[in-house]
Amino acid sequence: MQNLRSPKWIFLANTAPLLVYLLVCAGEYSVVHTLLPAASVGEWQAFGAVLALLGLGGAGYAGLQMVRRQPVSAWYSVAALLAYSLWLCLLTTQADELLPRSVPAWMVPTNPILMAWTFLMPTLAHAMLALVARFTPDDQPHQAAPNILFAVVVPMGWALVFGVLSWVSQLFRGSSGTQVYTGPSVWETVGTVIIVVALVVGTLSFFFFLTRALFITSRRRERSWADGGLVWKIVVTIVLPLIGLGVNNGLFFGQGFREANGIFGNFSSPWFYILTIVNGVLLCLPDSGRPGLRLAQLLGRSALFGFTFYFFLVFLPFLPLAIPAIILIGAGFLLLAPLLLFVVHVRQLSDDVAALRAVYSPRLVTAALVAGLAVLPLYFTGSFWHRRQVLHEALAYVYTPDYTQPPHVDAEALAATLAQVRQNKDRNQELFFGSQQPYLSTYFNWLVLDNLMLSEHKINELELIFKGAVPDPNYLARSRFNSSPSTQNFTGADLDGFNDPAPNPDAPQLRSAAVRSTYDARQQAWVSWVDLEVANRNSSFQNREYSTAIRLPEGCWVGDYTLTIGNRQEHGILAEKKAATWVFAQILSENSSRDPGLLAYRGPNEIAVRVYPVSGAEARHTSIQFLHKEPCTLTVDGRTLALGDSAAAPLTASISVPGSGVAYVSAAAKQRLPLVQRRPYYHFLLDASASRPGSAKAFRERVASQVAQPMPNGAAPRFSLVNAATIPVAAGTDWADALGKIPGTGGFYLSGAIRRVLFDTQEHPSATYPVLVAVTDDFNNAVLDADFEDFQIAYPESDVFYVLGPDGHLVPHSLRHETRKPLQLGQVALPAPGAPVPVRAWPDAAHPRAYLPATPTAAVVIVGRPTVPTANAPASTRWLAGLLLRGYGQWQSFHPEITDRERVPFIQASFRAGILTPFTSFLALENNAQKAALYRKQEQTLAATASLDTMENENLAPSATATPIDSGALLLLAAGLLLAGWHLRRMRAIAGTRQL
Repeated sequence: MQNLRSPKWIFLANTAPLLVYLLVCAGEYSVVHTLLPAASVGEWQAFGAVLALLGLGGAGYAGLQMVRRQPVSAWYSVAALLAYSLWLCLLTTQADELLPRSVPAWMVPTNPILMAWTFLMPTLAHAMLALVARFTPDDQPHQAAPNILFAVVVPMGWALVFGVLSWVSQLFRGSSGTQVYTGPSVWETVGTVIIVVALVVGTLSFFFFLTRALFITSRRRERSWADGGLVWKIVVTIVLPLIGLGVNNGLFFGQGFREANGIFGNFSSPWFYILTIVNGVLLCLPDSGRPGLRLAQLLGRSALFGFTFYFFLVFLPFLPLAIPAIILIGAGFLLLAPLLLFVVHVRQLSDDVAALRAVYSPRLVTAALVAGLAVLPLYFTGSFWHRRQVLHEALAYVYTPDYTQPPHVDAEALAATLAQVRQNKDRNQELFFGSQQPYLSTYFNWLVLDNLMLSEHKINELELIFKGAVPDPNYLARSRFNSSPSTQNFTGADLDGFNDPAPNPDAPQLRSAAVRSTYDARQQAWVSWVDLEVANRNSSFQNREYSTAIRLPEGCWVGDYTLTIGNRQEHGILAEKKAATWVFAQILSENSSRDPGLLAYRGPNEIAVRVYPVSGAEARHTSIQFLHKEPCTLTVDGRTLALGDSAAAPLTASISVPGSGVAYVSAAAKQRLPLVQRRPYYHFLLDASASRPGSAKAFRERVASQVAQPMPNGAAPRFSLVNAATIPVAAGTDWADALGKIPGTGGFYLSGAIRRVLFDTQEHPSATYPVLVAVTDDFNNAVLDADFEDFQIAYPESDVFYVLGPDGHLVPHSLRHETRKPLQLGQVALPAPGAPVPVRAWPDAAHPRAYLPATPTAAVVIVGRPTVPTANAPASTRWLAGLLLRGYGQWQSFHPEITDRERVPFIQASFRAGILTPFTSFLALENNAQKAALYRKQEQTLAATASLDTMENENLAPSATATPIDSGALLLLAAGLLLAGWHLRRMRAIAGTRQL
């Protein structure tokens, strides 16, 4: 341990964590500084300056000592212990001044006070160990007993000091009589100073004497039971850690190994107990006199040092709690077990290295030590990286698939990964860490989830697709009527917070709507502003939210958004959609009067408008700018609004940019396209999941009965076997025989099958089209999207698919909306399956490249891979930029495999053009702090995989994302309060009662 006096450790234990802490705090300060009062700004600057000076002083001293080739002196260790302890105490007592209650907690995800207790603990630990090493040289004899005695006396001294001060406080209070409280008295101020000094000096003294006693005891070479050396080691390395694990996991309270929640984290796995025993045995084994065996011992002990260091790191911020815990509950010594084990382990490794260097080359010994130390970090990194690959392969297959490729997902590994993702999401507030594992869960979330999250809907959906079952038995019942879209691409459907809510009669209503339209001759398009005024139905309502949906016609883009906040008109920031939705949700969770407004796509042709808050009798005003090529109409809350001049001459030609891969076909131009009729064919999607029947006989009879009823001008039917994958049955092959041979695995992933068939139809236009029929015994078990509206160009004849159930009847369902809900034949006029339906052939009937529905509306046609306007090659007008973005988004619906690669350039193109896309949102914010938080969150979401989430899809309640510090927020805060303000607040509370 004398090596700990090397100056290089100052850079590792002090300079590095201090630099990280200052950088993180600077990031938090840059977001919230505009919300802070002048006094708080001064506090931030003062504490930051003092800490920076301390860090620079330590680094400078370390550099000087390295030049001098001298170890760290005792004076530095004492100065560092006192200075940083005092700084921590003052910081904790000033917590309310640094972060007033007016600053929303979501803007500061990693609280600076809590971070300080974690990042500065390595500095205090190193200074303490260096001080112990300085006063315990190896060439002099030392006795452990006096140090143990002094360590025991410290808690007794604490109890005595607190008892005396409490008695004196009661004495002064009793003699003061009834008086008006005018603030702390002289006695209270003196008592506070005494308490702080006792806390700091007592805590540091306790750990100095305890660590020195451990250091002296660990130097003993005796290994016999007679002198107690081996017994002591067994207690420290095996008994105490096992008892600590048992207490944490509730093993002594009948909960057992499978209890997922613990006081300090989830250490319920039997592997923690096994590694504890193996680690203790390796440390207790006598040192071998044979160099080869001693080298093997070094490898084993160094390989498990990561295990010891992990628990030392976990409990390091909580060590100040040991003394009050010993006084109050008598079990505080268990908090010291990781420290005791750490000292023993470090000493043992030092002895091994010193002994082996006398026999082997120092480089060989160092290499063996480093190799052993790297075992556990590399194991966890490799394990987490493998889980990242497994999870991202599954996410890519389901949410950003290549429709030409089969899945390559390890279902068992995916199940284990999803279980860990779900476990890390559980932040049980009744405990300090709940089911998470400190630092490991954070590392997992960073490496596997890019510091975002996976919504519960997606976890359940992945489990259902690849395993055929979900742990939550109510999931299928819920999703049966409220299924969320399973695709996350540019055109559709990431509906975070935009699911249709239940009608609320108390919600604000639209009071008035007005349109301002002008024709822009330069871009030959209309620019229209729709002004909305909303207000509460009842003036007594407070902090209500107004929301509505607006369906857009083809060729109409959103170019701007404003919200009146106070006396100013605030333009919305065009931001990444997930980041904007997350910030909007966080502001709503404050339940305050802060003003956000959000405008985003909720489907490929529909936008959602949300305004908050609408309070009292106040009317809120918001406006949306639309760019459209032709006059059109919009419906807003039942009101029809005409945009542009309907008397203007109609556009009779199609519009396209040469080489762009996209064209706009006006309503008039579409009507001149030739009408054709394609031949239909049944495409049966056969349930081959784990829940299907064991025999294909029932399916054969059902399908044969349906095929026996030929469609007019129908083509030969096709078949696909559907579980987690979609397996086409080759023409001429007995599909029933193929179904009987395939093992029933996974779930009935009907969404994937439908999308793959429609993808093939769109990619290879032909004179035939599919009539989709799902064949299953239980349609409720199918994994099915809420709609396939983003694929609507692939089914121009009809948006109906069918379910062939056990009764042998075809039940119609809509591909466009509410896919699980059967269509009512009495309410909707449905043609028979395969009935002749004419469509428009584009550009002509001889060489069609696309088929369009024979409706009187305009259409956007993709004729290849559309281009995206870039900074070097921008579109000539904003309307054309919107057309290119629309075409590319529509093409990307069928090629989601490029999402992660091209999502950021697509979003940047949206920013440059100022045109809303389904991957961006307009967000109007009240202040600069909210805007800074938005940009910070946007950087995080743009750097992550597109399929990950920022919050749960089922509701708008914000979801916590694990951060390096917040995992133990309550306990870290308790540590700070105990060190610096515990008794102070108690005395103030007593004094506060002395009022008239």
